[in-house]
Order: sequence, then C-alpha cells, then structure tokens
Amino acid sequence: MIGSVHGRASQRIDGGSLAFVGGGAAAALSAYLLIEHSTALAAALCALPLLAWLLGRVTLILVLLGASIPLIGTLTGGAGFNLAPSDLLLLLAGAAVFFQAVATDSLPGFGALRTVRGPVLQYSVFMVLLLSAHFGVADFLKTGQRFELFLLPLVVGAFAAATDRHLSLLKAYVIAATAVAVVWPLDHGLGQKNPVGQMIANALLLLVAVRGLRRYAPLALILVPGLLLTGSRGAVLASLIGLVLIVAFQTGRARGVTPRVLLVAVCGIAVFFVLPTALQTRLTTLAPGEGSASAYSIKIRQQFSAAAKVVIHEHPWVGVGVGDYRAPGAPPGSPPQDPHNVLLLQAAEGGYGFELSFMILVAGIALALYRTRAAELAAAAAAILLSTVAHGFVDVYWARATPVLGWTLVGMACAMASKARNAVEEAQA
Repeated sequence: MIGSVHGRASQRIDGGSLAFVGGGAAAALSAYLLIEHSTALAAALCALPLLAWLLGRVTLILVLLGASIPLIGTLTGGAGFNLAPSDLLLLLAGAAVFFQAVATDSLPGFGALRTVRGPVLQYSVFMVLLLSAHFGVADFLKTGQRFELFLLPLVVGAFAAATDRHLSLLKAYVIAATAVAVVWPLDHGLGQKNPVGQMIANALLLLVAVRGLRRYAPLALILVPGLLLTGSRGAVLASLIGLVLIVAFQTGRARGVTPRVLLVAVCGIAVFFVLPTALQTRLTTLAPGEGSASAYSIKIRQQFSAAAKVVIHEHPWVGVGVGDYRAPGAPPGSPPQDPHNVLLLQAAEGGYGFELSFMILVAGIALALYRTRAAELAAAAAAILLSTVAHGFVDVYWARATPVLGWTLVGMACAMASKARNAVEEAQA
C-alpha cells in the first residue's frame, strides 16, 4: 500500500519535473527564435503548451467551436484557400476526440454514424477518386478541407451528443450568432451578408427546434430583425424552408412547435413592415435586371451560372478538381468566382457523376433523418442542413463555416437516435 502510494507520488513528481524541464526548454528555444527574428515560429512554440492543455478540455473546445462558427471571416486573405476560425477549432476538436479515443480505447458516438454511412461513404470515395485524377499539394489541401467541412463535423457532433456535451456547443452558437445579428448592421466587416444571414437563420431555427434551448427563446427578438437587416433573400428563404421542415419532422408532436413557428413568422412580418423601403424592395426583388442593385445581383448570378456551364461542358467527366473551379477568363491568382449554385459547382469540380453523388449524399441524409425523426435533434438537423443546401442553390455552399453546423447536427442527431434505441433495448431486456 505504502509502496503503491510512493509509486504514484514518484510518477507525479516525474511528470511535474518533465513538464518543468519541457516548459523551460520551450521558453529557451522561443527566446532564441525571437533573437533570430523568427517571431512566427516562437509564437507557435509558445502556443504548444496551451494546445496541450486544451486537448484535455473537450467541453471548452466544443464551446469555442460553437461560438466560432458564425464568424465566417477568413484568416488567410482568400486567394483560393480560405481558413476560418471554426476550421482551426474543428481540427482541434477532432484532435481532442482522437486523443480521448486513444486514451479510453473507445470513440463515443462513432458507431451511431452507421445510419448515414452509405451516402457519406459514396461521396467520400468519389472525392478520393477525383484527387487521384487531379493530384497535387494544393489539391490535397483543398480536398482535405472539403472533408473537414462535412466529415469531421459529423464525428465531432456525434461525440458531443454521445457524451452529453452537445447543448454547450449549441448554446455557444446561438449566443455568438445573436451577437453577430447585433453587430453586423453596424459593421459589415464581420462577413458578406448572405453567409452571415444564414448563420443568423440557423440560430433562429435552433431556438424553434431544440427543447434544451427554450430559455434562450427571447433572443429570437434580436435574431429575426437581424436576419432581415442582412438583406439576404437566400437566408430568409432558407429560414422559411427550415421552419416548414421542423413542423414536418415533428409529426405527432407538432402542437408544441407550431405556435413557435407561427410566432416567428408573425414577428418576421411585423419587422418587415418597419424596415426601410430600400431594404423591403431588395428582399422582394426576385427578377434579374439592371434597374436596381438587388435585380443586378440576380443577373450577375445568372452570369456566374452560365460560366460554370461552360466549364462543365469542357470537363464533363472528371471536372477540374475539388476547390479548383475558376470562371473562364479569370486571370491566374485571382479569387475564384463560385457559380452560386452548389450543383453546378459539384459538376464543374468533378463532372456529372460528382453532382449526382452530392445529390445522393443530401437525399440519403434527409431520408435517414426522417426515419429517426422522433429522436431529439433530428428536426433541427434536417432543417438546418437542408435549408443551408437550399440556400446553396443561389449562393455559395462549400465556403468556410457555412455547412459546418448542419453536418455537426447530423452527427448529433445520429448519436441521440442511437441513445434512444439503446434505452428502449435496455428497458425491454
């Protein structure tokens, strides 16, 4: 007994000594790098202890991830490869989940993803095949980021729900999106109006669909005007689609949902009629033209779509590669012009087969969620995933944080459905 206690004390002393020596060595090396004017390397080295500390605090990482998703600004300045704060935190969350899996020899929630395995696997395999046809360092990174936008959120979301950490992430998202709704009308530097509008719409859908967020319902009084003030017609339409899906997925329990949906609709109508006339006109302009900025933006989108069709016609089988789409005539090194239609983008990147693969992916996920619609978060996952995809028919979908929440919720919904099934089986045993 005494020997075992002494052994554990020795391990603590050894661990503390190693941490002290390691920290001292890192500090000394950082000082040397600063002297040598390698400031970036020194900063990275100093951040390593913080990263190591964070990896053991999964809940904190998930909270930070939820708060970062509405912040869509790029950290890289664009030029074809964008990196949002949520990208970094997703990678950190993935690393934390991996280390926990290694330490405990289990990965909570991963098995629950078998309900969406088919559609996800076929799309992933298609992406790997495309990488073999368009191989390069840049292509590898862009393909990896595409996986990071849907596959990693699935795993992280399933883990969060399986370990009862999902509400912490969702609460952080709602609070951050509400802050964006307040600040964006005063400072458009937070991001372009369409993805910002979608982030606000997602928070609104969460408040309606997730019972665990009921206490945050008053924030809808900020989110509804914030959504309309972005002037994003796609985000407004996406929110309406999401509300309809929430009601459709709550079959048998719609009594509690329908009043909330109607309340949001009434609030939206009331806010619309007090908006400035110019903003009302923008939100109700649905035809292309040159008479107003809102009509002209629709005309520009049609030109983007026409340009994408040219690329598709030239590369109908294997496309130009994931993340490599560039409008015809665009000079090398210029920012790519997205077709503003996710199906056209898929066809341009990987040919008609890749477009079909994406359609199978979304339809398969929707079907899987509908089959488990009685499970908690299934309605929220379907509403946000499908409404974001619908917005992607008239705007950019595969961009920075835009698809992350939807895919995270799909992972959460799968884990919640699995927990419900296990509870029923245990009760019957």
